[in-house]
Amino acid sequence: MDAVVLEIDTFGGRIDAAVVIRDALIDAKIPTIAWINKRAISAGALIALATRKIYFNRGSTMGAATPIQMGAEGAQSVENKVVSYFRAEMGSTAERNGRSRKFAEAMVSATEDIPGYVKKGDVLTLTDQTAETSKISDGLIGSREELFKKLEWEDPTVVEFKINWAESIVRFLTDPTVSSLLMSGGILGLFLEFQAPGFGLPGVFGITCLALYFFGKWIVDLAGFEEVIMMILGLILIFVEVFIFPGTFVSGVLGVIIIFVALLMSGISPHIPFDFSIPDIRVHLNSLAISILVAFAAMLFAMFYMSRNPRSSPLVMSETLDRGEGYSATFNHRDLMLKKGIVTADLRPTGKAEIEGKNFEVISHGDWLKAGTLIQVVEVEGMKIIVEKQKEILS
Repeated sequence: MDAVVLEIDTFGGRIDAAVVIRDALIDAKIPTIAWINKRAISAGALIALATRKIYFNRGSTMGAATPIQMGAEGAQSVENKVVSYFRAEMGSTAERNGRSRKFAEAMVSATEDIPGYVKKGDVLTLTDQTAETSKISDGLIGSREELFKKLEWEDPTVVEFKINWAESIVRFLTDPTVSSLLMSGGILGLFLEFQAPGFGLPGVFGITCLALYFFGKWIVDLAGFEEVIMMILGLILIFVEVFIFPGTFVSGVLGVIIIFVALLMSGISPHIPFDFSIPDIRVHLNSLAISILVAFAAMLFAMFYMSRNPRSSPLVMSETLDRGEGYSATFNHRDLMLKKGIVTADLRPTGKAEIEGKNFEVISHGDWLKAGTLIQVVEVEGMKIIVEKQKEILS
């Protein structure tokens, strides 16, 4: 007989992840057994209740399942409706497997006194002894061998699941710190890319960070095809802004908004009710807001630093690349204001022009200009050089 045995030792985790595991256990067609080896706290209690049999190792505990939100000031309480939702989730899960709804709900918050276990308003945590007297536990098991003997399994074939290298990579990518850095890097790359015509290193860096971010979220089922499609659509709109209609900002801004919405949706599981008061959703919103602020601050710092030290940037091309077909790249072209030059590649409205003996990517302020047209720089916005046709002066 095949069966799934969960050896549980956890202080808990995300509500959405626990709900996904709970649903899978309830829908399982084979026996499911939880062996609590030390502790099943918070989300671990929900997972244990979803199994058909629960055994405790001596000295183990289970309960303390009140949802909390982790912030800069540590663990904080959440709104009553979240507590109410998770209490009902615990109660219905226990009841489905023939266990006491009252005890399961008291692990979130006790609505009445349970003599000998918990007072009204407190949170229940069961020990191996109280779990057995409350009928939550099916007995004490001290080892795997003892568990097999209890289940009357003779010489069972044990398949133990271990984390492989691919899962380790996904765990790394979905680590809250790493995913926040990837999000910040993606946003920063897109911000910097908007500071210059054409497409370069910041854009490649930003897209790579976002691709890794969404890949990790997609694997763990926090992002679906909808979010991935939205991200691709946003990148296409940004591509249109950069290469086809630069300077209009309409498609670019729309693309950035779509990517932000995709980033928001990618951290919200479809397996729990969508509510901004739910801890996991709040944490993701805070992470997204912080990532945007960090990326924006980094962009401002980079632009300020490059304006003071333009030649110290790795993005600035060397003198040898400024000649011939190369072109100069810097975060600040203010020194080109009112300088004159000649178009070397048609401006439609972007193209190339030679100014002060160097080639630059420029944008036409008005009409499209053909190669050979004399131009003058009329405006500089970051790395964007805006030019117009030189005005003829009557003698």
